Amino acid sequence: MEILDNETNIGLIRNNNEDAVKTINHPKNKNIKLLLIADGMGGKQHGEVASNFVADEIEKYFINKDFKTFNNMKRTESLIKRLIIRLNKKLIKDYGENKLGTTLTMAIVNKNKTIIFNIGDSRAYIYKDKKLTQVTEDDSAIWMYYKYGEVEKDDLRYFSSCNIITSCVGISKDFCSISTIKIKNDYDILLLFSDGVTDLITDNKIQKIVKSTKKSNIIKKIVNEAVYQDQHLTIPTKLERKNYDTYIVPVKGRDNATGAIYIKKV
Repeated sequence: MEILDNETNIGLIRNNNEDAVKTINHPKNKNIKLLLIADGMGGKQHGEVASNFVADEIEKYFINKDFKTFNNMKRTESLIKRLIIRLNKKLIKDYGENKLGTTLTMAIVNKNKTIIFNIGDSRAYIYKDKKLTQVTEDDSAIWMYYKYGEVEKDDLRYFSSCNIITSCVGISKDFCSISTIKIKNDYDILLLFSDGVTDLITDNKIQKIVKSTKKSNIIKKIVNEAVYQDQHLTIPTKLERKNYDTYIVPVKGRDNATGAIYIKKV
């Protein structure tokens, strides 16, 4: 038995949920799956409009496309990239440049392979051999500090500029940079999270929850942990010594928190 599920929470501060999430099997072949999280940009108007538009349009495309298309990963990559570019242009045409936008992290799974598309700072992970690994890179202003070894990834959450992204859908034609990752389906679990989860919970904490929680409850447990549990975070002294940014402590439930999960076998 497989598990394909999602969980989203408005959080404790926001007035609305600007995250959109999809986890569906193709109606003609359950071996073909779509997992998607779109996180509307809170600093822009109507982030939920952008995220829901993108999520709904991709879902419609997915369920109406011949499932055999998704068995060819090269063709899938080309088609989905073209679709995302069209959606980006549509949002700009309808609302104007620099008015609204959304991140997008999504995966299409077929019987043997998975392709992941990423725009922004939501994240995709795999869990394999009892180890959690992030397979996407954040399109954020601060990711390079981690990538080039200046700070640890867990410390990025303290940067006051951690929510500034360098790519999204809907802002401008030059701001939508699409990354893709193709992997074999040799993982046990595939997980997607908005930054409302990963800004509060470390990879190590997520890994511990995956290991210790009943599989049917994993995604709910992780999202609830981000929203309701005090993580007792403090700005590391080693980070304060480095004048990269001003630093703040993220508080529970400060953002919408969303997760999607695919567990191959239970």
